[in-house]
Amino acid sequence: METRTQMYYARRGEITEAMRRVAEREELDAELVRSEVARGRLTLPANVHHLAGALDPMAIGKVSRVKINANIGNSQVSSDVTGELEKLATAIKYGADTVMDLSTGGNIDGIRQALIAASPVPIGTVPIYQAVQGGPDGKWEKELEELTAQDLLDMIEHQAKQGVDYMTLHAGILFEHLPLVHGR
Repeated sequence: METRTQMYYARRGEITEAMRRVAEREELDAELVRSEVARGRLTLPANVHHLAGALDPMAIGKVSRVKINANIGNSQVSSDVTGELEKLATAIKYGADTVMDLSTGGNIDGIRQALIAASPVPIGTVPIYQAVQGGPDGKWEKELEELTAQDLLDMIEHQAKQGVDYMTLHAGILFEHLPLVHGR
């Protein structure tokens, strides 16, 4: 099955279930939601893998309400699934519309999978954080300076397949700044 985006359907004139849910949540006409998605002025951060689980679709854009993002994440010093799930629950309890997982150590994949499985709100990431920690399984045997554009693209694909709904891409890192992120 080929995966299609909300924009794909919106540009074909189709209103998806996710668009209908957003219209309901935002108190907007479903056709307005479809039209704004088609124009690129409204986005529904809803990965199909997350949408099949706990995700309740929401929208960010010109015609929607203001949204609140919460940042959570572990480190090489402190890393456990239970702690991150507690942070997720607290963020949602206090009104976070989206949650960004900034994990940089430990079992990053396991934590992310648990967050996605439990989260009714979109989960975002910064893929380069995991790339510099050794890749999807933590076993890339490369020095930081040896990471390639393909490594980053592979990480983006890996996280998308996990169900990540949105990503921050740091594509303008200068070579001379690489030592500054080493060991973080």
